Amino acid sequence: MNRRDLFRLRLQYGLGRMAVWLTAPLAASLVRLAGYRFDNLEKFRKQINGLFREHPGPWMICANHLTLIDSVILAYAMFPFHRYMTAYRLLPWNLPEKRNFQRSAAVGLLCYLLKCVPVVRGGSRESVRACLDKCDYLLEHGESILVFPEGTRSRSGRVDTESFSYGPGRLVHNHPACRVLCVYLRGQRQKTCSNFPALREKFLIAAEPCQCASDLSGLRAHRECSRQIVEKLAQMEGACLNVRGQ
Repeated sequence: MNRRDLFRLRLQYGLGRMAVWLTAPLAASLVRLAGYRFDNLEKFRKQINGLFREHPGPWMICANHLTLIDSVILAYAMFPFHRYMTAYRLLPWNLPEKRNFQRSAAVGLLCYLLKCVPVVRGGSRESVRACLDKCDYLLEHGESILVFPEGTRSRSGRVDTESFSYGPGRLVHNHPACRVLCVYLRGQRQKTCSNFPALREKFLIAAEPCQCASDLSGLRAHRECSRQIVEKLAQMEGACLNVRGQ
């Protein structure tokens, strides 16, 4: 990563840390105003807290993807937002698609302050390389990253085990100290993808560590690690939907 990008990333972190006293309550208020609820939230948070105590970081948090605000809902579910105000490192970086990230100046600013690194889907090799370099730097410095291995919202509403991004596998393969946490999130009324969950939605949420390993090298190793992640998410989806009787 060049000096300019490094300066910008550090500046973003510094500004976000100063602004978290405003952005964290704002994000929490929006989730509450929407009436979102969770099954077993206290148990889920206790599990996440235990995992982060056992391994402070870095973490690659890999989740299924159904709405534009999955990352906000996941951050809310993982820890109470007041924890991010006193332990800013717990807030994971996430990689939203740039067109969604910059829909308006207000949304763009909020995402910037909440640790977003925009990704251009189908962008140039240089833009992809720059994004991966930033992720490498963050993981090397113990930061956690939230990614959606499917690369985009699932049009079928189910985890896609055939078409997925190799990026998460590359990052995990190249950073042995990074642990993988798979998180499955789904609203009870969510059938397929949408821009936003329904108001007053109740979410089923589950988390399981995932052991990723490959004896291969290069792109094949990256694909293998990503495949293990999406298959883990698909297994979690099957268990969750069986519980709901779907």
